[in-house]
Amino acid sequence: MKSILNSYEQRIVDRIDNEIGSEFNKIHRASLLIEEYKQRSECLQNKIKKNFKIEENDTLFPTTSQQEESASTTVDDHIKKLDDVGDIIKSKIEKITEVMNGVQYEVEQVQKLKTLVRYLKVLQHIQEISQDLTNAVNGRDEGKMVNLYLTLYEENDRENSVLGRLWNVDAPVLKSYAISTASKWHSLLKTKFSSEFTAILKAMRWGQIEHDSLTYSPSKDNTAKAQLLAEYLLLIKSPSDETELLQVITPSIMCPPLTTVTKLLLAPYRQRFTYHFTGTRQTNRLDKPEWFFTQILNWGKIAHLFVGKTFQQAAVNAGKVDLNIRLEFIRGLIQLTIEKLAADIEEISADENLFAHLIDETLAFESEMRLAFGYPASFPSSISVLTQPVYLLKWITLEEQFCAEKMDLILQSEHPWLFIDPNIFDDELKIPRCADQFMRLLEAIKDRYCALLQPGHQLQFLNLQLKLIDSFRRRLVQLHSNGVVDTTPILNAINYITMVLQEWGENVHYLHLNTALFGPNANDIISVFEDPISELKHWTEQLIKNLSTKLVNEIKAKSMSYRRDNWATMQEHNSKEPFILSASAGEMFQVMVTILHNLERELSSNLFTITLRLIAKQIDDYIMDYMIMNTKFNPPGAAQFNYDMTRNLFALFGQYSRRPDLLFKKIHDANKLLNVSCGVALLLHETLRNATTPEEKSKALKEVGIINITSQTCMEVLERRTDIRIC
Repeated sequence: MKSILNSYEQRIVDRIDNEIGSEFNKIHRASLLIEEYKQRSECLQNKIKKNFKIEENDTLFPTTSQQEESASTTVDDHIKKLDDVGDIIKSKIEKITEVMNGVQYEVEQVQKLKTLVRYLKVLQHIQEISQDLTNAVNGRDEGKMVNLYLTLYEENDRENSVLGRLWNVDAPVLKSYAISTASKWHSLLKTKFSSEFTAILKAMRWGQIEHDSLTYSPSKDNTAKAQLLAEYLLLIKSPSDETELLQVITPSIMCPPLTTVTKLLLAPYRQRFTYHFTGTRQTNRLDKPEWFFTQILNWGKIAHLFVGKTFQQAAVNAGKVDLNIRLEFIRGLIQLTIEKLAADIEEISADENLFAHLIDETLAFESEMRLAFGYPASFPSSISVLTQPVYLLKWITLEEQFCAEKMDLILQSEHPWLFIDPNIFDDELKIPRCADQFMRLLEAIKDRYCALLQPGHQLQFLNLQLKLIDSFRRRLVQLHSNGVVDTTPILNAINYITMVLQEWGENVHYLHLNTALFGPNANDIISVFEDPISELKHWTEQLIKNLSTKLVNEIKAKSMSYRRDNWATMQEHNSKEPFILSASAGEMFQVMVTILHNLERELSSNLFTITLRLIAKQIDDYIMDYMIMNTKFNPPGAAQFNYDMTRNLFALFGQYSRRPDLLFKKIHDANKLLNVSCGVALLLHETLRNATTPEEKSKALKEVGIINITSQTCMEVLERRTDIRIC
């Protein structure tokens, strides 16, 4: 029943079931439900008629076809209205187009006339400015001249100057006329102001006498006039100089142009420099570059503070806020040395001594300039003459030749292997003189080339340092191979060189070179000295290994009588007397004491520690393999051997190590096995023999304190005892 009812009908049925149900005495409620639904239906009809304005006789809802017909009619009406409006607009457009075509020519003519008027106005403005400047030049109002010129052209103001407004205008002839007019007046004004500025400088005796920078004090009127003229010269700029070319001194050396003010300030110094250091003057000597370097330094010290104090404000007033006129003045002085060096370098480089002297003097001059004046590294430098490719190659070749000769002199000097004064360095570091002098030689090379600006130039000198390190190592190898120098001095030398190179590898200078070599995004940051350090360490390991083997062989040679002592038949020791070292061990221990004493005195502490461990390891193996495993011990013999080892051998090495028992692990464990009680020895041997797993053997060994030898070796040591019988 419920399956064939719609949802609305189902709701009514559910309502009847809830109100009446199956009880007969509630049947009277049916009439109440019918009345309720009639009222609700009438109420809904009244609301719909009221909201949708439906007449009494109309049906409550129009049919779908009626609604569609009404909508279609409405759309047709709108389309018709749009078509009518479109026709009207089209008609008006045709009329306007016809009118525009009729007046198009006249409009174009009007536009041309307007453009011509603007063109003529600009031309007239230029001519008026030019006429005003002509009138002003004959007067004394210099400020007016500058203002008129800035109306014509101002570098930093393209909105208010004539040329600025023409910047994006397609009028090449007018623009060319304006530029030529501005250039003409710039030349006239520059000549006028420069002449007046030069006259003021002469009145101030600028650059004509040597004076103290602190006491030099020209008249206030001259100083004020010079400041004003400097401001005018900085304000006016020719439009043809918008992209000023660099001043080419050589194909690889170009300097930024100097401002007119700086050129005028430098003029008397340039004149004096040319007089003294060119031509046939006695002061112009190729072997005395320090003369003109010193003169430039003196001029800079005399003048730079006055230049900055007097003319920096003029630059600021002229809008040149980025111009440091003091440093530009210094740059102009240095440019004199660059020009001088560029002229002389070819002749000087032909003589090695002159060229080497020039390098030293140039580097010293650059260092002094940066220290005295705060001269930036990015500014032109006299070193740039030396770093031209052909002369840089000669420089490096000269450095390599000099260093090769110096290394030979270092190694052939008197007592090159004596230690330097321990008061200067850590006493634990034994530094031979030759190693210290060689590292100072490398440091001197670094000090010279670190002033170079280009990383590529510095990397070429770094390669030279690496070549010299390898060359010095080969010299040491040759001296050692020929038996000229013993192992310990060689070890101390390469140990010191390695330590210094490791420290240099973490220096900022060499880290920058590492970045230049491998790039800033290299996965691993390694030292630029990684390869030579690796080679030196490998050679150190070989030398220490050979040295320790040689010394242990000397000890072995004196151990024959000790190994063949009567350990199996030794007499019982008198308990009332103390143990003493075996007589047969005296010679062996004497050699051992001498060797260790000499090693500590001759080797650096870190090398001595490594060598001590290697010697102890070889002695430990030797005594274990060639004495203990090949000798029978009775209890007195085992006790005597234990005393010799723990109270003499361990004590001897204990002078140089905190835990000597850790140096002789095998002897330490073997002594325990040889001196443990007979019952414990038998039980341990039986346990190890019958044990089936490594864990059982390890547990048994740990119970008696044996941790450094295997269970098999342990059983063999126990079998060396004469007081136990193994079945």
